[in-house]
Amino acid sequence: MKRRGSPLLGWLTLSGADAVGRVLLQLTSTVLFARMLGPETFGLSALTIVYVGTITTLVSGLFEEALVQRLRVRKAHFAAALATVLALAAGLYALVLLLAATIPDSAVPARQALALASGFGLILFAEGPLSVYTAMARRLRRFPDIAIGNLLGLAVGTAVGLTLAWTGAGVVALLAVPFTARFVNLIVVARRAPVRILPRWNLAPARQLLEFGRWSLGTRYVAGVGEAIFQSLVTRFFGVEGNGFLNMAMRIVEPVRAVTGPIGHNIAMAYFARLQGDATRLSGAVERTIDETSLILQPIFVGLAATAPLILLVIAGPAWTASAPIAVCLALAAAIVSATAFMHNGVLATGRAQVGFGFSIFDVVVTAIAVALLAPLGLIAAGLARLASWALDGVAILYVARRLYGLSPGAVLQAVSSTAICTLLMFGVVVWSIDRMASWPALPRLAGAVVIGIGVYAACVLCLRRHAVMTLIGRLWKPSRVPAAE
Repeated sequence: MKRRGSPLLGWLTLSGADAVGRVLLQLTSTVLFARMLGPETFGLSALTIVYVGTITTLVSGLFEEALVQRLRVRKAHFAAALATVLALAAGLYALVLLLAATIPDSAVPARQALALASGFGLILFAEGPLSVYTAMARRLRRFPDIAIGNLLGLAVGTAVGLTLAWTGAGVVALLAVPFTARFVNLIVVARRAPVRILPRWNLAPARQLLEFGRWSLGTRYVAGVGEAIFQSLVTRFFGVEGNGFLNMAMRIVEPVRAVTGPIGHNIAMAYFARLQGDATRLSGAVERTIDETSLILQPIFVGLAATAPLILLVIAGPAWTASAPIAVCLALAAAIVSATAFMHNGVLATGRAQVGFGFSIFDVVVTAIAVALLAPLGLIAAGLARLASWALDGVAILYVARRLYGLSPGAVLQAVSSTAICTLLMFGVVVWSIDRMASWPALPRLAGAVVIGIGVYAACVLCLRRHAVMTLIGRLWKPSRVPAAE
């Protein structure tokens, strides 16, 4: 009989292809945008996106987690959710128009951003329905639909944005990328959905979903507001240009984090939620997931931190070197989150969504205080603030996860310690090798550093964690039956 790989391997393969495709698209577009547009344009577009994002969260985060994690969901729940998010989108867009018309002239960056938001705010009518169809795909474990929609949407959005930039559209070109991407993504996911949904106003199913969704919504909303506060503070201390440098640093790190994070969340939650009644099995699953994913995610982000200055020099040019220290901090922070995110998923799987809400407030407060206190250090304060916030979040979630479902901090630290040794060794060798190749052109130096980093990490991890590597490979290839969704 022909041996087949596990469904998990299939999901990871397609999701990995989506991830690589999206990262390549985003890096390619950044290369071109960085040479056509300046830091102030990037900073203003980032402010516009983050301001609108605080409102889009109210429609995109209202029902998605509830539709995925509620034990029993009928078609009526999806129809009611779709009607609700469309009505809410209309009301919130009217609010955007009102704010844009009434903001005082003295608030120059905010006024410019809200003026642009008058057009960009139409994205609300894509975000709400997309969250409903994404929830259906996640519930039915149709992860390939999500991957295809993400990749195709970004491809079309990037093409539209670059075309507009070439014609001199400036900040509108940057905004066109996510705007177009979300609408294309919605069309793809809706077309591939196994069930056709029409919006139907029905308060009873919507109310049932909100019993869970209010905490999920609150968590995502506070996170969105926190990002707006963060970028507003950076703009306050360092100007719109400073926020542009922050945005460029985020463009180096976030494409990777934005694809690895949702992949891990979607797959982990599909399994963690089924273990919510058994704390022992849930803690074991979280520990095993952190252990195995650290083998892949830690070297990615730590390697990104080591090479971030070179990456910026290659893709954006010498005019953007001020972004390098921020990018290093953001990459190291992402390495921390790559592990702690699964602890948060474990808490969410127990049905205690209010804990996530509390953590989102914690992160906002810590980040805001850190930016204000570290501002005298210069622009690097933006990166250090994020690093401090996510490091403290990691310490706190270890304690909370232990209390709620018995996660052992010692077991987690032991699981990741060997991998951390390998990644830190890789980091040191890569930084040293880049310095030794100082006379080389930037691109060959970057290529050499990547090859050296891969070689050092591979040799180290095979010496210290050979059994874990073989176990992970075996788990991915082992045929298994995936339980049907409810």
